[in-house]
Amino acid sequence: MRYMSKGIKADIGQSKAQEIIDRVVELRPWLREHQAAAERQRRIPQETIERLDAAGVFGLTTPKRYGGADFTTREVHDIFRALGSGCGATGWMVWAAAGGNLWSCAFDDDVVAPVYESPWVGNRTFAVGGTSRRTSGTARQVDGGWMIKGAWPFATGSAHASHGYLAVFYDEVDDAKVGMVLVPKDSLAARDDWDAMGMAATGSQTVATDGELFVPDGYFSTPKRLTERLAGLTERGLGPRRGGLARSLVTGAGVALGMADHAMEVFLGAIGKRGIPYSPYAKQADAPITHLTVGRAHTQIRAAAAVADAAVAQLDRLEAAEADPAEPDTLQLHTDVAYIWDACGSAVETLFRASGASAITKRQPLQLIARNCRAGSLHAAHGIDTWMENVGRELCGSEAPPASMSVLERRS
Repeated sequence: MRYMSKGIKADIGQSKAQEIIDRVVELRPWLREHQAAAERQRRIPQETIERLDAAGVFGLTTPKRYGGADFTTREVHDIFRALGSGCGATGWMVWAAAGGNLWSCAFDDDVVAPVYESPWVGNRTFAVGGTSRRTSGTARQVDGGWMIKGAWPFATGSAHASHGYLAVFYDEVDDAKVGMVLVPKDSLAARDDWDAMGMAATGSQTVATDGELFVPDGYFSTPKRLTERLAGLTERGLGPRRGGLARSLVTGAGVALGMADHAMEVFLGAIGKRGIPYSPYAKQADAPITHLTVGRAHTQIRAAAAVADAAVAQLDRLEAAEADPAEPDTLQLHTDVAYIWDACGSAVETLFRASGASAITKRQPLQLIARNCRAGSLHAAHGIDTWMENVGRELCGSEAPPASMSVLERRS
């Protein structure tokens, strides 16, 4: 069948989800040992990429019809939770790169097949832009294609990819006229400008054109085209699982839970070794305030996991029924994800603040986990106040102007 890749990649792509989780758990000591170095390099180290690739992790970033993984929402979520428990930035990068699976459906097979079917180590593509003109480029139509130009910040996964899906606006005033182009990464300039207080290792640098860049017609697509192609591929059993961006966000919330798991493990591993200065407790483990702190953080993590479990189960039920989430469902799923990230960030911060002054040193892992988890919670799609307001407005029956949205959420 022409849609399937040949060789080792196809074999890895067909690994069972539990096998990949088991390999990630085996890699966990490596990921933890090297996450500080990854932060200093501001990208995932190449050896880590190679180990993840050998474990089959990048099957998540390859479309199903080219030999990539075809897992349930539960399975993908659990893989990301395992990755987040090893290194939050690594889990985030893999999750972000998986966004290309959807955008691959917007282009004809003769355009994307050469990208995904050729040998590669790591994620083949990255996707960026679309919620605003500030994070997107522009395009103007010419004979045979489009001339694009611009700069795309937050290009997570671009450090290791060969191609990028980039959002472009093709009208100067109409924000509804937005599309996506597929371009080779070597046709772009990487600005190496990603230097953040959290998620620094994701390599989310800015990529830009040098003046205008010609893109052939076949390498330009729109949300309308994506919707039509998705329907056709799904009908033939070649498309991704249902749920779109909401499903992606729900699975990615596993990264937040994994970081919270790691933070709790680190904290519990230290309380028997340190005391609380200026208190009668020679061991932190004996102090009632420690019990309160652990109980509060544990309950926050458990509640976040319960919300995640409900969202995951809902998406898998919809998939079994061959149905897409309705608009109210999508709104609630977005809100659930924002809650999970906020709760995990709060729990990790609680543990960090109870860890004493020594926890601020770079050799201690908890400070990095706290910064990574807080950074993830600040992503535009995870803004707790925005989504609480949105779901509250819906429940109150209050009207509001149309909200901004990503290219994947546009349907016209």
